[in-house]
Amino acid sequence: MTDIDTVKDFLRSPGKIDHADLINALELMNLSLDGLKLFLQPYQFPEFFALFGTYEDAVTSAACKVLNKLLQPMSYVDINSSGLQEYLILGLQHEFPEVRILTLNQIEKCQYSEEAIQDLVKSPLFPVMLECLGSDDIPTSTRILEILVKIITASSYSLQAFFDPESIAVLDKLSKGDGVVKFRVFDLIARISLSSPEAFQLCESSGSLEAITSELKSDDLLIKLNAIETLSKIIQSQIGYSFFEKAGILQFLIDILSKDDDLDITLVLVKCAVLKFFGKLCEVEEIEFSEVEGKFKILRQIDAHLLSDNMDLKITSIHIIGVIGHKERGLKLLYSSASPNLLGDFMDLYHSSSSDVKLACLQTISCLLGVSERPTQELSDISEQIYRQMGGNPTPIMSLVSNVKHGIEELRMCSFAILQKVALHPWGKTEMTNSHEFIDYIIDRSTESTYKGKEWKFAIIQTLYESPDAETLIAPNILEKFRQYLHEGPFYVKSKTAVALGNA
Repeated sequence: MTDIDTVKDFLRSPGKIDHADLINALELMNLSLDGLKLFLQPYQFPEFFALFGTYEDAVTSAACKVLNKLLQPMSYVDINSSGLQEYLILGLQHEFPEVRILTLNQIEKCQYSEEAIQDLVKSPLFPVMLECLGSDDIPTSTRILEILVKIITASSYSLQAFFDPESIAVLDKLSKGDGVVKFRVFDLIARISLSSPEAFQLCESSGSLEAITSELKSDDLLIKLNAIETLSKIIQSQIGYSFFEKAGILQFLIDILSKDDDLDITLVLVKCAVLKFFGKLCEVEEIEFSEVEGKFKILRQIDAHLLSDNMDLKITSIHIIGVIGHKERGLKLLYSSASPNLLGDFMDLYHSSSSDVKLACLQTISCLLGVSERPTQELSDISEQIYRQMGGNPTPIMSLVSNVKHGIEELRMCSFAILQKVALHPWGKTEMTNSHEFIDYIIDRSTESTYKGKEWKFAIIQTLYESPDAETLIAPNILEKFRQYLHEGPFYVKSKTAVALGNA
């Protein structure tokens, strides 16, 4: 029996065929579009669709696999012109997950054709897709969201269709329901707004952005936190920043940070979310963060919460310093800030802290020192000052080596990361290769037994050896040891014979 005969037998007697044989046949089947039409001639699509849910779940699952295979050569335009769109609508609403997945596989094909996208957004299928954002089935709603983003942002035509009164009515209805569904809709709006200036203007003029910002005043903590998270996505452009500034949203968030009640757990959680929001704002390339700082004095708020007695606010502020200082312009801004002296207060906290706070400080120091793979002289000088302020016994490098030898795993990994960032800088290469203790440690494979630790040691040596200034800063004999280490790889282990000969 051929693979095609096996599939035909299944269609004639769905409950009798061995499903393993069917799956094997599907893997072997390879029909052209003409072959598909010929194959399907004896079968009516309504009868085929009736297989879904009529028999046991295994039959429905098998029928989905068959149909997915048969529809493979068909484009969305082919499917639509064959009069199958009503079955896409039924498939989206079907109770069986595999039927919905099958349907979404066909709908997703439209993204490859402007004609197909236009057909879809002006069809009865489009509002049904929007309604499926409210599905309780997470895989379905997530997949729908991804498909909608692709097709809506594909052209001006599809954007206009998304913002027509019928679509807006569906979205408004969804937004008034369950909180999870509401923010699924808001996430869609946020992602569409970023696609183009036209898309942002449509999001604004439709009232969608105002609907999101209004949730900042909700008494529901989860809704407020989700609103801040959504806003942090929308602000990823100059046009988004301008909208929020004009709407007073940025000042509203600063006012939240200015509230003086760090014992209120709800306020603390909201403050942490706001601090992260401004950290993400700093990362947006087209926004000049120094101008934002000039208007809203964000560093002053970070400094105040860095010194808070509340541990969540303190650690969040430490991490935000790392987010800001990981960018060249952010590090320069931190370094030049005298009032507040945020960098100085941070280093003071590093010296006086322990446990989780100390670890958070080290993670941020790693960000500050690793601002660039090829740092300019100015950035390298700033990084060196931060490194010198770390102090150590007897040097910062050897204190870090002590951490990786004896510390808890998180401290070890963080200290490894800092050592690798130090190796990026000319002063760091000099400091490391002039330390006999460090060289003895880094090339001695017996000093590290863990997989990650071996990878980190290899990365540090690789950074030192492959830098453009290695030959001028590192002694030839040390470079040769590094070359040999890299040649052998991170996990090389000497054979017992080689060890014995070396000790003879």
